[in-house]
Amino acid sequence: MASFQLNAQDTSKAKTSAPKSEYRNSVLLCFNYARLAQFGDLAKRFGGVNSLGFTAAYKFGKNYQIQGGINTVFGSRVKENGAFDTIIGNSGYLIDINGNYSEVKQYMRGYHWHVDFGKIIPINKYDQNSGFLVSAGLGFMQHKIKYTFQRTVLPQLEGEYAKGYDRLTNGLMFRGFLGYQRIDPKAMLNLIAGFEYLYGFTKNRRSYNFDTRTAETGLRNDIMLGFKFGFMISISGRKAGTTKGEEERYFE
Repeated sequence: MASFQLNAQDTSKAKTSAPKSEYRNSVLLCFNYARLAQFGDLAKRFGGVNSLGFTAAYKFGKNYQIQGGINTVFGSRVKENGAFDTIIGNSGYLIDINGNYSEVKQYMRGYHWHVDFGKIIPINKYDQNSGFLVSAGLGFMQHKIKYTFQRTVLPQLEGEYAKGYDRLTNGLMFRGFLGYQRIDPKAMLNLIAGFEYLYGFTKNRRSYNFDTRTAETGLRNDIMLGFKFGFMISISGRKAGTTKGEEERYFE
């Protein structure tokens, strides 16, 4: 008599792998901070600066991203000394209207805004909405020297006179960014971190500098480079490739 033996596989013990994530359209709202070093002509005027800002972005389903942002820039190290050499006395200090010595502090103040386009390159198939972010775009940069002192006692530095010393400068800016962007599928921690490069094609906008008794008419190359990081609010929409009605919108 012939006999047959059948080996049945216990499917209950079969191993399953984590599902592959799906691309999604997302609105990203980011609050960020950067520490920037100065290069080019800007390094002759200022030391390192801080930057605080806000960025709004839209990530398309296939991980292309368009974004716009605005940042305020500030620092306490000003390298251009001797701005008041022509109006100080033999003591080396500014004299106020009361005949007293007056202390004047200098700061860097400015801002920049940008609109750029980028691409997210996933490094994990189970989290395809996160990865390396490479982006580039154009914007506008402005900076100047801000003076602080007791008001109403130094008329030589107030009103229209202040414009002769503040070096107000602005112009077109190129921006590049290389870093990592994470959009948490569980909405626990959305963040971005990386290196930011700003190149300003700027010009002094004051007609005359009182201290040098000259007008700056040449173009400047103002460069900032530094590390930037931020935390994001992610509002995710439909899965890539679907249309309205095929999938209910949900929020992360």
